Amino acid sequence: MRTLARLSVLVLLAGAALSAVQVVLAQDAVKALPANSKVLVDNDDVRVYEFWAKPGEKVAMHSHPRTVVYSLTDATATLTGADGKSQVSTFKAGQAIYHGPVTHKAENTGKTDIHFVVVEIKR
Repeated sequence: MRTLARLSVLVLLAGAALSAVQVVLAQDAVKALPANSKVLVDNDDVRVYEFWAKPGEKVAMHSHPRTVVYSLTDATATLTGADGKSQVSTFKAGQAIYHGPVTHKAENTGKTDIHFVVVEIKR
């Protein structure tokens, strides 16, 4: 019985370690797709950048701190978190969305270009 309990603990620890590695390996958001990002402001408090993606474009796993996203276009994206769970998100032109720190990958699964202004809050 003790051997089974120890094995269970080892399996749980190994799973947690793999999840942590995936999060640690996540890139900075701008570095994940540099050809599709333009930094507008970068200081000690915030980083503001434009981001755009054509239908079908994918962005590798990346991380954001607390962030406000302002959508310049109507768009649809599938976001997949570090835990592997996916969700489809729709954005309306003129809509601003706040989210806390996140690690995810993304794909423009809509029929229109995505065009965002992203404000990452550093402090």
